[in-house]
Amino acid sequence: MAQKPGGGGVPDLTLQQLVLRLIAYVFIAAVHGLAVAAIAIAMGDQGPRYDGRLRFDPVTHLDIIGTASGVLFSVGWIRPIAIDPVQLRLGRVGLVIVVAAGAAATLLSALALRLVRPFLLPLLPDTASVTAFALIEVAGELSVWFALVNILPLPPLTGAHLLVAAVPACDKVIGRIAPYAGPVLLLAAATGMFAKTLGPGYRILSRWIMGG
Repeated sequence: MAQKPGGGGVPDLTLQQLVLRLIAYVFIAAVHGLAVAAIAIAMGDQGPRYDGRLRFDPVTHLDIIGTASGVLFSVGWIRPIAIDPVQLRLGRVGLVIVVAAGAAATLLSALALRLVRPFLLPLLPDTASVTAFALIEVAGELSVWFALVNILPLPPLTGAHLLVAAVPACDKVIGRIAPYAGPVLLLAAATGMFAKTLGPGYRILSRWIMGG
């Protein structure tokens, strides 16, 4: 029995599924991390550039626990990107824009993969075509969950910037609890909590991104 997206049901831990999820998740982490860093820099905070986050390089963005959660339970996150709202031209409003842009980039990258799929698959041998089809499907599912989860105002998610936007004093608190919050989110993913709370949003977005 395959795993329901978001941590519900019995996890599909076959080697093929784990490899497909890992490849898809590495791609998603690179897209999301680059997008968040790029938007923050464009809005005035050069910190992500100096931190080495303005790269399409998953190694700079991957979080160990977030990656494990993404591969095992379809719900993951990247290493937090430090953003200083004082440096942003729109101040704390800029943090909201950064979070939204990161989610949008994640969804649009998955949509782009689906749109190029009809042109790509006929060019590949049969076995490669089947694998590519499955990989794009997995990438779409993970992208939708990644975008939904990472707009939640919880550390160490990208959405934690929304807490800072609402209550600037939260910044130092978030920094202290972020290392301990990852295991809690992993447990939430394993128990299906995200599937129960975000399931309706996932079904709506997946119809748009995955075409059904």
